[in-house]
Amino acid sequence: MQLINLEKNKAFCILPFVHLHVNEKNDIKLCCLGNNKGIKKYTNNFDFANDPDMQEVRKKILNGERIKHCNNCYEFEDNGTDSSRLRDTREWLEKLNVKHYEDVKTNLVYYDIRNDNLCNLACRMCNPQFSSQLEKEYNTIGWIWPSEPKSFGFNTVVDLKTVKKIYVAGGEPSLMPEFRQFLHRAVDAGRTDIEIRMNTNATNLNKPYRELLDQFKNLNIVVSLDGYSQINKYIRWPADWDTIVENIHGLQKITNNLAFNVTVSIWNISNLSKLILFLDKEFPNFPILLNKVMYPPSQEFTTFPNKNIVLKDLQILKETKRYSNDMSFRSKVDYFIHETQNAKLNLEVLAEFFKFNDTLDKSRNISLQDYIPELEECRRLITKQI
Repeated sequence: MQLINLEKNKAFCILPFVHLHVNEKNDIKLCCLGNNKGIKKYTNNFDFANDPDMQEVRKKILNGERIKHCNNCYEFEDNGTDSSRLRDTREWLEKLNVKHYEDVKTNLVYYDIRNDNLCNLACRMCNPQFSSQLEKEYNTIGWIWPSEPKSFGFNTVVDLKTVKKIYVAGGEPSLMPEFRQFLHRAVDAGRTDIEIRMNTNATNLNKPYRELLDQFKNLNIVVSLDGYSQINKYIRWPADWDTIVENIHGLQKITNNLAFNVTVSIWNISNLSKLILFLDKEFPNFPILLNKVMYPPSQEFTTFPNKNIVLKDLQILKETKRYSNDMSFRSKVDYFIHETQNAKLNLEVLAEFFKFNDTLDKSRNISLQDYIPELEECRRLITKQI
């Protein structure tokens, strides 16, 4: 029997065997990080185990053949850093006690159903597909964003008898009636053993909601933060910093499984150290997951034109204990440094960023200069070029 080796087989991922992701457009994707074009549309007749497209995916990755749906993970790995493919596969191989490829079985036990875009924030790197607030704002501005009816949710897709893990993200899960209903159904069915992984902006986790979550024995909360204090408010508009910090302390009382997710972008690549140093001091025992904006190019961290400012700030992260002790964190910081050093200045893309960002600022009656002045300073490069 052949032992599973993720370094040798650079395509194999456990998720297509155990996990179903249905996004806000009813697309079946291999995971939330999969390429935008999904496998197919979800219907009530979808057969996870026997669907021919899913079977073809499983066959290819078992044979070590990389597939286009997983390019985001491959890109991270090829540049020397950790990926969701590696983390999730390690996790589930251990949970299922699987060591050999021959022992990998198709068994749907893990669900990620994005059934609702209801949200109280309008994050700049997000879009109306994931935020009802952005949906309203885009309509007011006159930006057209196609949407589809959200036909499926946790209560119509998840098999309560066999499910082992739920991942829920936004919109904002704490606001979603569908997810709250699912939690109550699980409690009533005696399934408080289900692992709940919830991604939240931590602005709405009041005491009654925390008491509901506290009934689950395996609760994992990921808090999304993209900057320190007012920078976070600017990016994740209009999040209140003091409320977030207070709610995170409240979450500590119901679970030790907390983590922070930081989406690295043009807005925060020059000031990450402020956030990381705060988290190291206030919440030193919880992991920090560094991800990045995947699209559009104008929002990617490599579009920030002043490399000296970025590299100076990233150097501060290299001097932290977290960099020394957390391999995943270290590899991501090294990745951002490498990509910044090799990035090419693209003034056209930078101009696209300012056009987009200025429109949101005007809609919200705020100014980039008041929040991230070093980014505003980069506007001079465009003016000088003109």
